[in-house]
Amino acid sequence: MTFMTSVEYYAKMFLKVTDPSMVKIDYDNSNDTLILYLNGVACRDVDPIKPFPLSNPNYVIFRSKSSGEDICIIPDIRMLDENSLKNLEYAINKKYFIPIIMKINEITYTGEFFICDVKTNKGDRLFKVRSRRNVFRLGNAIVIFDSDENLYLIENYKNLDRKSKEELMKIM
Repeated sequence: MTFMTSVEYYAKMFLKVTDPSMVKIDYDNSNDTLILYLNGVACRDVDPIKPFPLSNPNYVIFRSKSSGEDICIIPDIRMLDENSLKNLEYAINKKYFIPIIMKINEITYTGEFFICDVKTNKGDRLFKVRSRRNVFRLGNAIVIFDSDENLYLIENYKNLDRKSKEELMKIM
């Protein structure tokens, strides 16, 4: 007989932390919705939430779109079966658009905004940043929130070319 600690009990009962082997995920293309099978029971129209998209990107909460209640939590989606992971990543990539900045062409200041002209892994982008308070350094990574609250990521600013680093210093 095994006993759970109070933390394990709380995590299982209240946070709904779930063993990934008990979960299967399908994507219904015709209705553009995620279907979560928890212990074989289907939950339709499920919203995957990434509460820590940068610091813990594999931690996902599954929430019912209709009731707004959390269905379960998977602490590491990499433990899902291959097909479930593929379906989940498809839904997450549609929801979470985080372009990675590869090069900074130019940053200009208008007196109100910083206008950023960048090259990303998703193509060229032009966006506005309200102030330096919308730029965060996490180790060697830089996170930029634009004026529409979209997130842009520089995975390692040390890998940028010299001109890009010079432009980045305008908003750091």
